[in-house]
Amino acid sequence: GREKGATAPAADARKMLTRGDDEAGLAVIRKWLDNSGVPTRNLSLHDGSGLSRLNLVTPEATARLLAAMTKSPAAGVFRDSLPVAGRDGTLRSRLRAASERIVAKTGTLTYTSSLSGYAITGEGELLAFSIFCNNEASDKSSIPIIDAIALLLTANR
Repeated sequence: GREKGATAPAADARKMLTRGDDEAGLAVIRKWLDNSGVPTRNLSLHDGSGLSRLNLVTPEATARLLAAMTKSPAAGVFRDSLPVAGRDGTLRSRLRAASERIVAKTGTLTYTSSLSGYAITGEGELLAFSIFCNNEASDKSSIPIIDAIALLLTANR
């Protein structure tokens, strides 16, 4: 069977009257990214679920995607789906000092951690951000560093 979530590109492709397989679904995703100003030159997309180790994205593309989503009709629903710092989901025990100022999705693979989402700056500006730490040492987590960077985004300038 297919991985949970891998049907999203196929479903989107059907809505656009194209073939309903991964290849067609990924074409729909790439077109949306291009139309939204998200750079795709350094992306490698192999499935719609994001579970393939062959999927490669950049922090720049992720942050630009998040910025583009603020202009989408689904912006509110999308933002509300992200965990709130210090309150729920994977951020329940993280970034408590920035509660209500950061909503973000964590990402973890072996030797890799990330945090991508939105921060409200000290001036009240909504900022899309993406922080990736690759090639972590096996005995040391980069999460404290990621969280420190995220907290800086919410500080007054």
